[in-house]
Amino acid sequence: MTYPDISTDRNPYEGYAGDGRVGELKYSERPKKSGSWLNISKSVGIYAGVLAITLAIFAIAGILWGLIRPTYTAYVEDAESASIAVETNTAFTGYAWFVIATGVLAAAIALIVFLRSIHTRGPLMLVWLGIVSTAGSAAFLVFGGVASAFLHGSPSDYADAIGESFNIAPTITPGVAIAVAPFLAVCIYWCAAFVTPEEDASEDSLVADLTNES
Repeated sequence: MTYPDISTDRNPYEGYAGDGRVGELKYSERPKKSGSWLNISKSVGIYAGVLAITLAIFAIAGILWGLIRPTYTAYVEDAESASIAVETNTAFTGYAWFVIATGVLAAAIALIVFLRSIHTRGPLMLVWLGIVSTAGSAAFLVFGGVASAFLHGSPSDYADAIGESFNIAPTITPGVAIAVAPFLAVCIYWCAAFVTPEEDASEDSLVADLTNES
């Protein structure tokens, strides 16, 4: 028995899905991820990472500097006085190594940040490197002083050692030397940006943007 009015090719969902789509959602209607927030959080993480790594490197280098820096030899005459055998260039050598070490570290960190962190290139990172390099120089000096005092002790520790000698590191007041590290960091970063062709910089930025979107 047949029913001529009923077509087997008829869409069984006609009248229920409207345009024939069942549970289909256009790509433009789908919720999109907010890429701006992801980029902001990533940039903040990079800035924080630059600060943390800089302080860690400068602190470790400062400890090494404090352990190997040249010292004076002092002879305890009595409980209240000691004579110091002043050696040539002892204080200047320690001061010079402070300037060289902090400057080289700051320049190296600035160059690495420029090469590895492409999408944060700009004036803000330039200023940030100057700030963190200054903090790094202070950490270098503090940790170096602590390490030196731990290794050699303080003059008060030898008050009862009459007739004996001990080593003591000269006190270093950095003065303008504290500005060497931030100056070199800013200078190296600016020079790297200046010598980088605009075509290469734009291509690097495009690659970074495509990587972030993917």
